[in-house]
Amino acid sequence: MNVKKLLMLATLAAPSAAWANEQGHIDGYYIPYSAYETDDGTGDSVKLEGDGFGVKGMIPLGYQGNFFAIGEYQSTSQDKRFGGGKVNTDLDQFRLGGGFQVPLATGTGAVYAEYINVDQDFEGLKFEPDGFGIHGRLSFPISPGVNLYGQIGYVSLSDGDIDADGPEYLIGGSVDFTPNIGAFIDFRYTDLKIDFNDGFADEDDAYSNVRLGVR
Repeated sequence: MNVKKLLMLATLAAPSAAWANEQGHIDGYYIPYSAYETDDGTGDSVKLEGDGFGVKGMIPLGYQGNFFAIGEYQSTSQDKRFGGGKVNTDLDQFRLGGGFQVPLATGTGAVYAEYINVDQDFEGLKFEPDGFGIHGRLSFPISPGVNLYGQIGYVSLSDGDIDADGPEYLIGGSVDFTPNIGAFIDFRYTDLKIDFNDGFADEDDAYSNVRLGVR
């Protein structure tokens, strides 16, 4: 095969790199801003702010990595001062799931489901619901090594005391410094309707997290 044919093949193959499936990665991250806001609909709303940390990963499976597995552990703590006192909440969550991704003309599209377990301590009141999330995701390169991504999904959680469900949104971007090292930043917002099974008034809870990490 001569040089001219090699150059032609390289030219034809170049766009396909932008259409490849998302590669596997392991992320460790810090959460510089985390917020928990609760509103019982009577005007008595409370917003607590803090920070946290987490680790997450994605592993492609099967031929060409169309299937994948994901996992995440995240821990946050928020508080707010009222006069001489302080209200605090700690929230840990564990997620494990899998899905399917395909190359698109402008990037990658994916759908996935995950098991979610939440452990929240709000001033001595403990909630330990679990359930599932279903999400759709799009990612696309804007330049070599730089990608933007966004997703929308639905989360449903429950335990003996509460039922919670609602939408979840995420938007972010990543950059590759080398073939094996990169960084990312994203923002995840979860908006849940909380139904108490013991007679308490229903409320709306929102969770906001800005995540900055190494990939």
